[in-house]
Amino acid sequence: MSTAAPKPKPLRDIRYFESAEPPAFGGGFPGYTGKLFQLPKSAIALGQRIGMKCGELGVSVGRANHLYLCFTPALAEGEFARTDYGIETWHRFALHGLHENFNALPDGEKLARVSEATFRALADLSGPMDAGAPAAGMAHALATVRAGIEAQGEALRLVIKRKETRRYAVRVEQTVPVHPQRTPVFLVITDLVSGVTKDAQVAEVRFYDEAPSLVDRIAIVGDVLTIHPRKSFRAELVTKPYKVPIEVDLAGLFAG
Repeated sequence: MSTAAPKPKPLRDIRYFESAEPPAFGGGFPGYTGKLFQLPKSAIALGQRIGMKCGELGVSVGRANHLYLCFTPALAEGEFARTDYGIETWHRFALHGLHENFNALPDGEKLARVSEATFRALADLSGPMDAGAPAAGMAHALATVRAGIEAQGEALRLVIKRKETRRYAVRVEQTVPVHPQRTPVFLVITDLVSGVTKDAQVAEVRFYDEAPSLVDRIAIVGDVLTIHPRKSFRAELVTKPYKVPIEVDLAGLFAG
């Protein structure tokens, strides 16, 4: 009796680790960067931004939805390697070579190196989400992610929710700023009759991963658009400090 292979999942998050030697089963779990390699604080947001945009566009690295990229001086500078190391099925480790002179680089160049390493890993690991999805489609999605990251940086928008009615096309979006900056939530709505599009910030949260809890069902009744929060114990804890549901006066928005 054959067992079906685990179904690939869209990527959700990317995090950066370090290890003097490639991690091995039975050894210690690699630590976040900071002792061997001094990554700029903006690198954390970069990984989260790339991971979320990959998830939005369906980029997958297999059954794991978290990619843990482990930098190590045990590999040659810029060298990439796959690994079977892992503790949980939802994360996947990959290796990338860096050397101690990395720490002497200015933050901008450090961030560029981290970005290049991340997309090198994704290009190697990503594949079609199912048998009917061509690899070319995955490569195109990954190229779209990279182009957005390089062109927009911290301003890159991530779509949380979409809705379309006979009258309106709606998107709710967020960015992933560098901590401790707060995360804005935006409403982008197009009147399909007039063709006019309005873009407005409708909320602001403390942490980037709180934004999706504010957004579940979108309802439009008359001139009022309502964004209802998710219904779960965790979501209720997250949204407690914020005014939910979010209500937008469409007549006033389009009149402005």
